[in-house]
Amino acid sequence: MERFIKQAYPYAWLDEVVEITLNPEKTKVTDLQFQQLESIESKFDKELQAVLKDLKTNTFCLFSSKKIKAVVTQYYDSLILLERQAMQNLAAYPDDHPLAATGENIIFYIQNMGVAFKKRYGKYITSTVSETDIITPQSTVISKILCKLSADQIGVILKAADDTKLLLASSLSVVFRSIVPFLSTDKIKNLSWDSMRKRTYHIEQIDKDVAIATLEKLILQIREY
Repeated sequence: MERFIKQAYPYAWLDEVVEITLNPEKTKVTDLQFQQLESIESKFDKELQAVLKDLKTNTFCLFSSKKIKAVVTQYYDSLILLERQAMQNLAAYPDDHPLAATGENIIFYIQNMGVAFKKRYGKYITSTVSETDIITPQSTVISKILCKLSADQIGVILKAADDTKLLLASSLSVVFRSIVPFLSTDKIKNLSWDSMRKRTYHIEQIDKDVAIATLEKLILQIREY
């Protein structure tokens, strides 16, 4: 027999974070500390995964396509509304505050979940809200460039390039997200741009020394041209 499983609203925590905690119209968001933002980011993706699991549970015992579509649409519409508010929040964040990176990462997580929804339930999705275009993340990289530096050392150079405005982007996250997926190291084939970015907040001296030595080699090489 088809039945709905009684449960709490699956987006409860996500809604509270996006609509209140990170909403500059309702909270003095610039007072949030870096550790708080990191904690929110870490939990946000896990909560989205829990929503997807919840959706699978709620549709598993449904044999009517009409009922499955109704449930999926409800979950998907909530995701679209969540993304819309997250984008409004991001537009109001100062570029030089860690909030900007957190806002972009949250949107990235939401968009990834939108892709997961469409991949599994695409034939059932008919959004009833005006849908924000969800950008499908590039799932595969055709080719990667091997870099002889470690992930942390690459991160130091990318951060310096961003801080000196050699690379112009809306935030450090955009720099890492745009470049890192196309790189690999001797030890790591698939680098995590987000992990690399976070480690630049605690740079070790040895990584700075190697990065400086590498840049000095480049300077010497350029002088020979």
